[in-house]
Amino acid sequence: MHHTISQKVSEIFDLYTELHDIRISLFSPDGRLIYPDVVGRPNCDHCRMLRETLGLDSECRDLDRKMMQTAWERKGMISYTCHAGMREAAVPIIIEGELAGYVMLGQFRSEAAPATSPYAGRWEKELGNNALQKAYDATTVFPERKIETLLSMFRHLLEFIIGDQLIHHKDYDLVLPVIERIRQMPEKEMTIESAAKLIGRSPSTVTRLFKKVTGKGFKQYQVNYRLEKAASRLRSMPNHPVAEIALSVGYDDPLYFSRVFKKRFGCSPSEYRAVNPAEKTAL
Repeated sequence: MHHTISQKVSEIFDLYTELHDIRISLFSPDGRLIYPDVVGRPNCDHCRMLRETLGLDSECRDLDRKMMQTAWERKGMISYTCHAGMREAAVPIIIEGELAGYVMLGQFRSEAAPATSPYAGRWEKELGNNALQKAYDATTVFPERKIETLLSMFRHLLEFIIGDQLIHHKDYDLVLPVIERIRQMPEKEMTIESAAKLIGRSPSTVTRLFKKVTGKGFKQYQVNYRLEKAASRLRSMPNHPVAEIALSVGYDDPLYFSRVFKKRFGCSPSEYRAVNPAEKTAL
């Protein structure tokens, strides 16, 4: 997997599971289980008995892979009932157009599901007891309307997780010190050579990684951030001269600052400051 998850993501997943009794699993793009480990959070008893005792593990895995692929093709969450009568969902994790992995939610039932496990008859015939049906009865059950709410809530939660870069490309970790340096000191322009020295890589490697991780070149990213910071300060510091704000983000020539600002926002710094906040969003 070329992407990593932060500790905060695992904590969020654990809290969601604890709150709703829904198992959340994270898989790599090729379908390998990454989180959680099966020892720390095993499958529900019903699913475990099917996989281990009735020998249906390969069938379950094949269905998981098929549903993941379908979710990737549709570029969104899909919800379905598996062959064992359990409700599940698969979501592709897409970061900057790249497949970073999958999240699967499952091992609960809908109130609309049959009252009997699809494999209860086979289990009783082969093992002579109704243990599988008891395990099926013990699984979590939700009304269909609540299931849709839970899945929708998780979909939005995952969007926030990705948006906050809690799941990000491993290469992001390499350039993170440079990004933090740019954000902490926008008034000091950083050269590609100093960025390379900071992370112990060559200038060409920094250039390549920056484009890959941010979608922008090193210089473009830095300029955009400085101008966004200036725009924010123009709005929040209305009594400060434009020249002072320009200097605070590294532009000691107010005229040059005005030109690059206008190229970025379509108006001069003074005009930007004069426009009301609602209109600024359309600039």
